[in-house]
Amino acid sequence: MYRLIFFIIILKFTLMAQSNQEEMKKLLWIVDSWRSVKDEEVSAEKWIKINDSLFEGESTTTVKNEVVFREKLKIENTPGGIFYTADVPHNPGPVRFKLITVNDTMAVFENPEHDFPQKITYINETGNLHAFIEGPAKDGKMKKIDFYFLKER
Repeated sequence: MYRLIFFIIILKFTLMAQSNQEEMKKLLWIVDSWRSVKDEEVSAEKWIKINDSLFEGESTTTVKNEVVFREKLKIENTPGGIFYTADVPHNPGPVRFKLITVNDTMAVFENPEHDFPQKITYINETGNLHAFIEGPAKDGKMKKIDFYFLKER
């Protein structure tokens, strides 16, 4: 009887791991270099595939060639699911967002416990990247910030 229960548990974790690997494959379109230019502000996001379970990224914003914002990013397949982690200087530590939706052109990550943002969405719009963050602002009203990136050539 214990062997059967053990077998079922192992089978369940194996199937979950396979499902997560398929979801990671669906995210491969994000692995690239992306850039957005608006007046003298340049935002860039770059993702590298480290292995089948880990993509690492970095996002920077510069104004007049001076870095005004930088964050380290990763998308990681863990036993608890796939997580997007943002590590920004103004937070006491990295913040994790769980993947809740993924297909070949969109990924949505959420962390309802975080102040702002609580939701991060990436959409591949015919080869360009549309990202947006959402959640309650300090005044309690819902806030959404859009980012439009072109693939660097």
